[in-house]
Amino acid sequence: MLSPFIVNLIDLSSIGGLVPLLGYLKNSHANIRAKAAEFVSAIVQNNRRSQQLVMEANDVEPLLSNFTSDRDVTALTKALGAISSLIRHNKPGIAAFRLANGYASLRDALSSESLRFQRIKWRLS
Repeated sequence: MLSPFIVNLIDLSSIGGLVPLLGYLKNSHANIRAKAAEFVSAIVQNNRRSQQLVMEANDVEPLLSNFTSDRDVTALTKALGAISSLIRHNKPGIAAFRLANGYASLRDALSSESLRFQRIKWRLS
């Protein structure tokens, strides 16, 4: 369960927490990468200021990297959730996703044998 303090936090960067949080997306432990992506998702969801700060920190790339190549399915799906929250109603986020060939990665994931992605695919159809 995410801390209500973090979920409701409008500007994590004002207390110096955004950069360290984003650094955890590159952690060697899958559960830490997954939890960091979950926090990023909660922070940027419907929050243009937080979306902008994450974009300025150029941290779409670690999320995309975790989504496209993480061996841990939980970390991979949490990264996808964070990407979804980051690009929702965010033109620069959508542009970065397109530039990084994110749609092709999403298509590949949905055509994979992973049960998690098969459930996502079923919900989308």
